[in-house]
Amino acid sequence: MNKTFVLLLIFVSSGALYCSGFRSSTTAAAVQSPSVDEQRPVAPASCAVTLAPAIPFTPPGEHEMGPDDKSFWLGTEKLWIELPKSGEVWGWGPRAPGHEHDLTAKIFWGSVDFDYHRREDYSLKVTGRRLDGDAPPLMVDKVTNALFVPHAAMLTGVWAPTPGCWEITGDYKGQKLSFVVWVYPVKQGNE
Repeated sequence: MNKTFVLLLIFVSSGALYCSGFRSSTTAAAVQSPSVDEQRPVAPASCAVTLAPAIPFTPPGEHEMGPDDKSFWLGTEKLWIELPKSGEVWGWGPRAPGHEHDLTAKIFWGSVDFDYHRREDYSLKVTGRRLDGDAPPLMVDKVTNALFVPHAAMLTGVWAPTPGCWEITGDYKGQKLSFVVWVYPVKQGNE
């Protein structure tokens, strides 16, 4: 078999596995690595991270989450995300010089009204506020898209300026969706 064809087949297969559906609404940031998962703490009782609702929701065109799935859908057909059943926990590290664009997390937002072909559909506004203390507001990158089969999602990168308990809110065409996440400090290289 031609080496180029084999490499192309591997690349396409990997992409298909990755993009087989609307993936996790939040994705670990660059500050997280396999060793970070080992130090990932549980949110304290004082931070009521968002957990699965009693009545499950499944967005149009998405797969229904079962009891063995590690995540759940949150929202309505007008605005939804996918969160882990254990509660959303993000690792946090300070921005060092040269890493001003490092993110705490990426958040994927879905809506039946989103059409990535239309410029006006990028009107999602994402905000965040710390619930357990004072902090500057959440920093949010420009909204872009993430293309999944069979549809697209809105994608935002965020940076929490401090660790703590954060409420993240998305507002898309008048539909609001909020969730609570615990942001814990990640031990840096020589700590």
